[in-house]
Amino acid sequence: MHFGIFSNGFRPHTTAAQTYEEDLFEIILADKLGFRDFYISEHHGEPPYINRVDTIPTPELLMCKAASLTTQIRMGAAIKLIHMHHPLDVAIQSAVTEHLLGKGRFIFGFGTGFPSPLFCDERGITFDDRHARLQESLEFILKCWASDEIFDWEGEHWNAKGVVALPKPLSTPHMPMLTATDTEAVIKLSAERGYALLSAFLEDADYVRKKADRYINYAADVGVMGARQNIITSRVVYVADSYEEAIEDMRAAVTYEISVQAERGFLKVIKKLLNLDIPNDETGIEALAESGFYLLGKPDRIAEQIKDFYDASGGFGTFLIVGGKDWATREKRARSMTRFMGEVAPQLRHLEPPLGSSEE
Repeated sequence: MHFGIFSNGFRPHTTAAQTYEEDLFEIILADKLGFRDFYISEHHGEPPYINRVDTIPTPELLMCKAASLTTQIRMGAAIKLIHMHHPLDVAIQSAVTEHLLGKGRFIFGFGTGFPSPLFCDERGITFDDRHARLQESLEFILKCWASDEIFDWEGEHWNAKGVVALPKPLSTPHMPMLTATDTEAVIKLSAERGYALLSAFLEDADYVRKKADRYINYAADVGVMGARQNIITSRVVYVADSYEEAIEDMRAAVTYEISVQAERGFLKVIKKLLNLDIPNDETGIEALAESGFYLLGKPDRIAEQIKDFYDASGGFGTFLIVGGKDWATREKRARSMTRFMGEVAPQLRHLEPPLGSSEE
């Protein structure tokens, strides 16, 4: 099993500069500790965030700065909202990012993200056809990377004349790819093409298993075995001397985040998808921990919970712990990351997901 960070950024408002410095601290530490991957959410501004939460809407810029401060960690967006940006610009920006990070260190993550019409409305594009637009955007981007010829694009959602997409990716035919999606057509094409599949930390084991099984079967249909290695899962993990210490270290920050997420309507989404009630008060953290989405406390207990999640979900190749939060202090967050890699990860590295389709 490989390990990484899912920087699902949510730091209370100070300045964006200060927030990015905290993110950079975590990337640099993760690199030193031996985490393989660091994924950064593309979070755009929303009304509940004004003067309350700092966001990173262009994670590639943060990656480029982090590349000069690290030596080996791989980085990618989780995920780039490619249905909102012109495909030519996405193709160019991503190619430049890969050149600046170096071969093998940039992963192109794509998806449609949180289902809010706001982001589309701001840009004068439609929300209801975002999934179809994403699929067309992806094909446009891939043509930008593959074609040395000037071309026109006449699609249902995008049109372009005389496209010259430079530079091309550093890798051939392109950098590794990843998606986070529930759209069946995108799960299928990702499996067939070998794009990794990321599951968010608020997806239970049964949900992950069912989606992963479909992905693996689509891969097997085209002769690709071992696709379960491409499944990436995540959980909030905080290592401490006790469960009670972890709860109290995190309570204030989690309560604050829950209050903002309630205004976004995110708690209703969780209720609808998972039938999970998260109280909008200081007891919310207990509900999240008891549900298994937050794994807190001693290293052995956390390792056992991850192993249980691994078995219940059918296995996966990479496990991400959630970062980008202002839990407790910087020093305590660093201590949690350090103890995870020193005391939890060694108990799990030997795990290797099964080969073949889910029907075998």
